Amino acid sequence: MSQMKLTASTLQGMAMLALTVSAPSYAEEEQKIVIEGRCQYSDSVARYRNEATLILCDTAIIDRSAMNATLDFTQRSWGSMAQFTGDMLGDKMTISQMTLRDGRQIAAKGTCEIFHRNDGKLSVISCLATAGSRTIAANFIPSRL
Repeated sequence: MSQMKLTASTLQGMAMLALTVSAPSYAEEEQKIVIEGRCQYSDSVARYRNEATLILCDTAIIDRSAMNATLDFTQRSWGSMAQFTGDMLGDKMTISQMTLRDGRQIAAKGTCEIFHRNDGKLSVISCLATAGSRTIAANFIPSRL
């Protein structure tokens, strides 16, 4: 009988250990990365500024969990200019929601993608979304300094 009690205690202890061990690994999957740089658009994209909102920024913040992410494009003197939120798989996000500069959250559709150079360093973060009749774009290039 004491062997059965020991087995139950052992199982309970193992279950507690499993919960304790698994909790930090979930927290480690959450990442928040702040990158200095600027939003920049080629001339071919800039000519569409009357049809689309081109976000101005000098910082990108990637807030990522296991499957979801928020890409926040900010301007030092103004704060958040636009946040794109959605499901993230690898370096590609399917946008489901945006938070506008005024704090309003709206349903949106589109994609964001994080591109890397051959050496693995970040080269561009690019987002394009539609929310209602609006098209919003962010094209962030990190600082090389």
